[in-house]
Amino acid sequence: MYFENIPVIPYEGPDSKNPLAFKFYNPDQIVMGKPMKEHLPFAMAWWHNLCAGGTDMFGRDTADKSFGTEKGTMEHAKAKVDAGFEFM
Repeated sequence: MYFENIPVIPYEGPDSKNPLAFKFYNPDQIVMGKPMKEHLPFAMAWWHNLCAGGTDMFGRDTADKSFGTEKGTMEHAKAKVDAGFEFM
Protein backbone atom coordinates (compact mmCIF):
# COMPACT_ATOMS: atom_id res chain seq x y z
CA MET A 1 0.00 0.00 0.00
CA TYR A 2 1.27 3.44 -0.89
CA PHE A 3 -1.10 5.77 0.97
CA GLU A 4 -1.82 3.76 4.12
CA ASN A 5 -0.70 6.62 6.40
CA ILE A 6 -3.09 9.12 4.78
CA PRO A 7 -6.49 9.19 6.52
CA VAL A 8 -9.80 9.90 4.80
CA ILE A 9 -9.85 13.67 4.26
CA PRO A 10 -12.69 15.16 6.37
CA TYR A 11 -14.71 18.33 5.94
CA GLU A 12 -13.86 20.60 8.91
CA GLY A 13 -15.07 23.98 7.68
CA PRO A 14 -13.32 27.25 6.80
CA ASP A 15 -11.82 27.76 10.28
CA SER A 16 -9.96 24.43 10.31
CA LYS A 17 -6.18 24.58 10.74
CA ASN A 18 -5.80 20.98 9.57
CA PRO A 19 -3.85 20.98 6.26
CA LEU A 20 -5.50 17.67 5.33
CA ALA A 21 -9.10 18.82 5.73
CA PHE A 22 -11.64 20.25 3.34
CA LYS A 23 -12.39 23.86 4.22
CA PHE A 24 -15.19 24.53 1.71
CA TYR A 25 -16.04 21.19 0.06
CA ASN A 26 -18.70 19.51 2.20
CA PRO A 27 -19.83 16.45 0.24
CA ASP A 28 -23.15 16.19 2.10
CA GLN A 29 -24.17 19.86 1.87
CA ILE A 30 -27.24 20.30 -0.32
CA VAL A 31 -26.71 22.72 -3.22
CA MET A 32 -29.58 23.32 -5.65
CA GLY A 33 -31.36 20.18 -4.46
CA LYS A 34 -28.41 17.77 -4.70
CA PRO A 35 -25.51 16.96 -2.37
CA MET A 36 -22.27 18.71 -3.27
CA LYS A 37 -20.63 15.33 -3.99
CA GLU A 38 -22.98 14.91 -6.97
CA HIS A 39 -22.10 18.35 -8.38
CA LEU A 40 -18.35 17.96 -7.83
CA PRO A 41 -17.32 14.30 -8.10
CA PHE A 42 -13.62 13.72 -7.64
CA ALA A 43 -11.49 12.61 -10.54
CA MET A 44 -7.83 11.79 -10.95
CA ALA A 45 -5.52 12.94 -13.75
CA TRP A 46 -3.20 9.95 -14.26
CA TRP A 47 -0.26 11.99 -15.57
CA HIS A 48 -0.37 14.73 -12.94
CA ASN A 49 -0.98 12.43 -9.97
CA LEU A 50 1.26 9.49 -10.86
CA CYS A 51 3.79 10.57 -13.50
CA ALA A 52 4.71 14.25 -13.34
CA GLY A 53 7.70 14.83 -11.07
CA GLY A 54 6.80 18.34 -9.98
CA THR A 55 9.62 19.90 -12.01
CA ASP A 56 9.80 23.64 -12.32
CA MET A 57 11.64 25.25 -15.20
CA PHE A 58 14.69 26.08 -13.05
CA GLY A 59 15.17 22.84 -11.15
CA ARG A 60 14.70 19.15 -10.73
CA ASP A 61 11.71 17.02 -9.81
CA THR A 62 10.29 17.78 -6.39
CA ALA A 63 8.17 14.63 -6.07
CA ASP A 64 9.37 11.03 -5.88
CA LYS A 65 7.11 9.02 -8.18
CA SER A 66 9.27 5.88 -8.22
CA PHE A 67 6.80 3.95 -6.01
CA GLY A 68 9.73 2.02 -4.54
CA THR A 69 11.04 0.74 -7.87
CA GLU A 70 13.42 1.78 -10.64
CA LYS A 71 11.70 4.17 -13.04
CA GLY A 72 11.24 2.96 -16.59
CA THR A 73 10.95 -0.73 -15.66
CA MET A 74 7.94 -3.02 -15.89
CA GLU A 75 7.98 -3.24 -12.08
CA HIS A 76 7.64 0.56 -11.98
CA ALA A 77 4.69 0.47 -14.39
CA LYS A 78 2.93 -2.17 -12.28
CA ALA A 79 3.64 -0.27 -9.04
CA LYS A 80 2.24 2.90 -10.61
CA VAL A 81 -0.98 1.07 -11.54
CA ASP A 82 -1.27 -0.32 -8.01
CA ALA A 83 -0.73 3.16 -6.54
CA GLY A 84 -3.24 4.65 -8.97
CA PHE A 85 -6.00 2.22 -7.99
CA GLU A 86 -5.24 2.72 -4.30
CA PHE A 87 -5.38 6.51 -4.78
CA MET A 88 -8.70 6.32 -6.62
